[in-house]
Amino acid sequence: MNTRRQFLRQTALLGLGTLALPALAQQPDLPDDIRVKDVKGLVFQDGYDRGVYVRIEATDGTVGWGESSANGIRAIQAIINDLLKREVVGQSPFDTERLWEAMFWKNHDLGGGGALTYAIAGVDCALWDLKAKLLKVPVYKLIGGKFRDRVPAYAGFGIKAGTIPVDEAVKQAVKLAEKGFKTVKIRAQIREYNINPKDDPSLKYYTAIRKALPDSVDLFLDPNEGYTGYRAIEIGKALEGLGMKFYESPCPNENLRDLATVVDAMTIPVMAGEKCYNRWMFDELMKTGRPDLINPDFIKSGGITEGLKICHLAQVYHKGIVPHNTKPMLGSAATIQILSAIPNCGPMVEYIEADRYATICSIFDQGLEFKNGEMLLPKENGLGLVVNEKRAKALFKY
Repeated sequence: MNTRRQFLRQTALLGLGTLALPALAQQPDLPDDIRVKDVKGLVFQDGYDRGVYVRIEATDGTVGWGESSANGIRAIQAIINDLLKREVVGQSPFDTERLWEAMFWKNHDLGGGGALTYAIAGVDCALWDLKAKLLKVPVYKLIGGKFRDRVPAYAGFGIKAGTIPVDEAVKQAVKLAEKGFKTVKIRAQIREYNINPKDDPSLKYYTAIRKALPDSVDLFLDPNEGYTGYRAIEIGKALEGLGMKFYESPCPNENLRDLATVVDAMTIPVMAGEKCYNRWMFDELMKTGRPDLINPDFIKSGGITEGLKICHLAQVYHKGIVPHNTKPMLGSAATIQILSAIPNCGPMVEYIEADRYATICSIFDQGLEFKNGEMLLPKENGLGLVVNEKRAKALFKY
């Protein structure tokens, strides 16, 4: 006896003509009986070489991988394994929207951003990787198709609020240019707790680095939220006069009115959003702070499911997306999948070199490709990366 699904399919085909029957009859059933068998939050840390990965296994043995931002790795791991796992195991991996809502709202007392959305991001990205692998397609095909298959990439490095030697910073910038990056960012790392420092390093470092770089390479500054409005304008105007074309995160996210004064004063694009963690925070950022470009970090702000909402909201405000992106493998893979599928991709994307994460990146048989200053969209199914399960198990000890 035919199943209900077979009956409905055959009935639908009758109206399509006999020429369509052979091709359509070969389409496989969706694997809607598959469930999530296990969720594991996995961590590794050896100094800077660190990561929080999520491994989700389905009942048919298919595995999806995701990544959370690696700040407070043990806390993020605990949220994944103690709180989020219970919402996902036994559920369909295709129900990413419903599962995101359950993970977020059932744990909302922890706060609407930060550690919770970091953890959700890893699980969510792993679910998208899993369901795309089950359907044998890349993730971008499930989230709207492809606008582009590559995005210009920039690289950055930190100067620790001016505590590293200027000549060392110059060498780092030149090295990045030699690797093919057409844009380089100075992370001043002043930060909110050192706001408006008396010995401000920004102009000194920028001037020295700009002089050492070829004219074909752009250079810009990220004070890491280290200025109030008037000081951000003062520094920004000076750097604009030196040819700077972008200005990132000049003011604390807690003072969006100051950010708006900077946006009004500058004639170059101001970027912000790294420390916004959900659609509501981005809505307030765009209404009050009014940056020209939005830089969400998708493995901080809830993963692909929430990331798409943020991108679509930014489209309402006519804002381009320039992601903050400091993880070279799974985090970058999720980022490029999103950027390939949205109309408001900004002029570039951040990309950090994999050699700074040599140990954790060793679990991949196939990683991301960076070529001619661009991050390329992977061609494989899911997020597009290939994990060596044997090496991953040895590293993460699961």
